[in-house]
Amino acid sequence: MIKVLDKNYYYITGACVFTYVFYLIFEYIFTHGVMGVPLDDTWIHFQFAENFTKGFFYQFNPGEPTAGTTSPLYVIVLGAFSYLIRDFIINSVFLSAAFHLLSCIFIYKISLLIFKSDYSPLKHFNPEKFSPEFVSLLVSLLTVFTGRLTWAALSGMETTMFTFFCLAGVYYHVKNLQQNKFTIVPCFFIALATVSRPEAFLLFGLYLFDLIINFLKNNNFKKNLLKLILGIIIFAVITFPYLIFSYKISGYFFPNTFRGQGGGFKFIPDLEYLRIVTIYFFRDNFVVGLLYLLSIIFYFSNFKKYFKELKKINLIFLWTIFLPLISSLLIPNWRHHVRYMIPLLPFINLAAIYLFMIIISNEKLLKNFIQKKRNAVWIITVISLIYFIVYAVLLGKNTGNINDQQVKLAKWVNENVGRNETIALNDIGAITFINKNRVIDIAGLITPEMLQYRNYYGNENLDSVNYLLKKNNVSYIIIYDEWFKQYLEEYGKDLIFITSAILDDNTICGGTEMKVYKTNFNLGKY
Repeated sequence: MIKVLDKNYYYITGACVFTYVFYLIFEYIFTHGVMGVPLDDTWIHFQFAENFTKGFFYQFNPGEPTAGTTSPLYVIVLGAFSYLIRDFIINSVFLSAAFHLLSCIFIYKISLLIFKSDYSPLKHFNPEKFSPEFVSLLVSLLTVFTGRLTWAALSGMETTMFTFFCLAGVYYHVKNLQQNKFTIVPCFFIALATVSRPEAFLLFGLYLFDLIINFLKNNNFKKNLLKLILGIIIFAVITFPYLIFSYKISGYFFPNTFRGQGGGFKFIPDLEYLRIVTIYFFRDNFVVGLLYLLSIIFYFSNFKKYFKELKKINLIFLWTIFLPLISSLLIPNWRHHVRYMIPLLPFINLAAIYLFMIIISNEKLLKNFIQKKRNAVWIITVISLIYFIVYAVLLGKNTGNINDQQVKLAKWVNENVGRNETIALNDIGAITFINKNRVIDIAGLITPEMLQYRNYYGNENLDSVNYLLKKNNVSYIIIYDEWFKQYLEEYGKDLIFITSAILDDNTICGGTEMKVYKTNFNLGKY
């Protein structure tokens, strides 16, 4: 006889497969059967990964090392998997969907550990009505049907891989707490998360904080000290090489994208960023969004109960509270559906359901009603279906935008530009991957000189940009005019407009019209 636990894994897997098919149908409709990926950033990964397989380690232009990716591990995984699936679009979407499935399974496993604990809020309920398996399945399916996370699952990006490694690290940490022991496994998975996305440096710090508190409380710090040092060494061995590589190449420990997106420490949180992040959480599911805000209040007002009720869920609360806050201080970027906060969604769903069970367990009438009408709790998941459908549409529209602009101009370059010519771009993904021309990135991702020029004053910035383009014998410039108004005002006379790609309904690109200019530089002598 199949156990309830086993059945739930089937339910989770079936729900995930359904979502992938559902979303891909919408993508097929909105791209008129062409399909693709919804971000130019995904194409950037393709270029890095393909070059990696050819021995050009972290090189976008072969022969030019650059710290231009924030996900060095995904470059390796994507490149390695390309030996099995040669088409990078299919390859990347398969991987991001697979990691999404693993994420939905692991949030279920974490939920089981928490709701089976001695201080679980489920102890106040009839175990036949509200078993840990039932409530954990609710958390997992709530995660499956969270539209933004499903969008990420079909984006071909590293987002779901990062989410999975974070979940795996937290899972083994909670498991260690349950068994009252310490292993280095969480360090290993959080290290993999860190080389998937640098935000996991924060998760590792929070993990160490939570771990040390437990050591001190249980008087076993000295007993586990050598293991802890070994865990930190393993984390450093996995994460530091790319930091050193980045510093050696660009003079900064973090990738070029950190500076390219305006990263830098601020003393006051960006309240506009936090407002937008909160709005998106409410859009995902307004009940979960409300419970998430209440969970912050609940956490700080109940911190004294840490060693009882909150012990196993503490790291989850810390992660969901401090990632948005620290991001608002370092790099408040809400582009692409606030995709840098998407990895928090499984954790937020768990924290929300945990608080929900606490609330109803303390309200007698509500508790009695819920126990009689157990299926009423599924309404929380049903609410997610609103934006589940919205993001299915957006996946199709976003992919259509990338195809109609970047891929369209990539085909134009293929037909009109020689492969030995250098092109300057502000969106470097599809155009470079499809054509293999050497490129200058005037947004600075793989050409960090551009980031340095931003520190120059007045025309010195514009002169430096123009000098770099001329020095590299750039034949064509493909840009959004609104991104480079000052440059075009100063040096537009040296450019000849050729063609453009205009979007009727821009849902994801950096501009509605991307223009192609032929350069007419007077090279002179340098």
